Parts: sequence; structure tokens; C-alpha cells
Amino acid sequence: FLGTYDSLRRRSYPAVLRSLALAARSLPEPQPRELLQQLCAQVQGGARPQLAQLLAVRSSFSGSLLALNRLQVDHARALSRVLFLTPHLPAFFLRRRLRSHVLEIRHLDRALLGLGLGQLSEEELRAACYLRGLNSTELGQAECRAWLEQWLGLSCELQGT
Repeated sequence: FLGTYDSLRRRSYPAVLRSLALAARSLPEPQPRELLQQLCAQVQGGARPQLAQLLAVRSSFSGSLLALNRLQVDHARALSRVLFLTPHLPAFFLRRRLRSHVLEIRHLDRALLGLGLGQLSEEELRAACYLRGLNSTELGQAECRAWLEQWLGLSCELQGT
């Protein structure tokens, strides 16, 4: 079932990236706008972004068109499909549900950081990766751990907004 669910999730990624690239064009400041557009193009081309690249655009997601509470409806629906949330809700509820889900993952990330990844069993490690969007069925335990460490490095650098 994980493979099937992952394929459903993957079908939503292009829509998320298109919406993100479109919203990036509307950012008022040229440097973050260009960085985010370059990052979207790289990911659309199949590249995996580095942590430093993601951290360089984080300010674009607070108080702008990319803040969760200001996302376009299509963008919020695509993100909802990625997170297996119901996308068939009014815009207000979609954004609210997304925010709640993201904050829940953020709290889990902080708890994982405090606990330490070494404390997780292989099954817990794979479940943590899957919840955050990584299909861990094809990866070894060390690869899952490395990916989750990078995720936690990014997640714990971000602000709640």
C-alpha cells in the first residue's frame, strides 16, 4: 500500500511546484524571487536541493503570498493531496487544516530532535520519513536516517509562521 500511496503523492508534486513557481513570480523583492524560481526550476529538472539553498529562501514564506494562510486555493489543494488531507474543502478550511498539519509535524520534529534519531526503531524511522513525504521502502536504514537528519536540520531552523 505504501507504494500506491506514494504514487498518489508523487502525482501532486508537479502541481505544487507549478503553484510555487507561479507564486514566486509575485514576490516583491528580486533576490528571493530569483532564488526561489531557480530552486523550482532545479527541482522540476530532477535535482535535489541542498539544505543551504532551502534555508536561503525561507524568508519568502513568512508574511508573503507563500505564507500558509495566504496560499492560492489550487496551491493549497495540491499541498493537501501531498499530505493526504481532504482537498475538497473551502479555501479557509484548507489553509487552516494545512497549517494545523504542518504545526503537528513541526512539534513531532522538535520531539524527535530532543529524543535523538538513534532511539528510533527501523519501523519508526521509516514511518517518520513517510509522514514527511519520503518513500522509504526503497532506502536503507542509514539513508532514511541521513534524510531525516537533514529534514530536522531544516525544520528546526524554520519559524512557526
